[in-house]
Amino acid sequence: MGFGVVRPILIRTAWKIIHGHEQITTSFRTFARSADCPERRTYSMKATLILATLVLAVQATPLVHAEPPTGALAGQVLYVGPAIPDRVVEVARDSAFCGTMVTIKSVGIHPKPRGLEGAVVSIDGVPLPVSDSSLPPLVLTNTRCTFAPRIAAGMVGQQVEIRNDDPVMHNTHISMGPRTFVNVAMLPSSRPVGKPLKQPGIYTVKCDAHKFMQAHLLAFAHPFFSVTDETGAFRIPNLPAGEHQVTIWHHTLGTFQQSVTIPAQGETSITLEYPNHADARKK
Repeated sequence: MGFGVVRPILIRTAWKIIHGHEQITTSFRTFARSADCPERRTYSMKATLILATLVLAVQATPLVHAEPPTGALAGQVLYVGPAIPDRVVEVARDSAFCGTMVTIKSVGIHPKPRGLEGAVVSIDGVPLPVSDSSLPPLVLTNTRCTFAPRIAAGMVGQQVEIRNDDPVMHNTHISMGPRTFVNVAMLPSSRPVGKPLKQPGIYTVKCDAHKFMQAHLLAFAHPFFSVTDETGAFRIPNLPAGEHQVTIWHHTLGTFQQSVTIPAQGETSITLEYPNHADARKK
């Protein structure tokens, strides 16, 4: 039951009790005047407490707005194009721990469904939901001379927490285009360093001490995004009904878009096949 219905009921109830109390009080005063009644003061205090409780209940009842029905988008991002070879890079620093050579996967593809790992699926232009909950930090860890995760996504205002689990020093350098977001030396066993995301966009993550270490961080002004797992699966909940434009981004393959219709209730399942053409890679 919404507050628009509850509040009038509370008010009418309070009025009836108040009105009834006035009638009872009038009669009781007549009775009390005609006879010395020691219970008179006790009765008045009880009546006052009842009225005060009802007034507080009416004023403190929270405003409950009826939220429009929402649906969810779930699916899988596939890549069926030709295989993209891995890159092998020689390690010039801390090779005793990092190894003399490292292999960098440009595209992570699950062998069976051909699901694409690390693609970011997002939907812009959707009204923001009302939420007072604070977001957990977005943890970016230097571990085994790599960034984990290599692809991450968060919201503006969310804290990015940088950690170093390695016994060697890393220098985490996060930037958006020519602008540096954070550039910090992370010594072994050092405390985490945190900083909130200030603007939406694509951030590049590098280690200035180990040039082969790279990652990407995408920041959004809304919560309607998801990063595909190792099978290419994703899910975006709490979407309003209607037609929406879905954007799929991958750090190697580029960006493409596709329209999708979300029902008022329930879940829409789609399969997004990454196009293997030059237009997607240019974006």
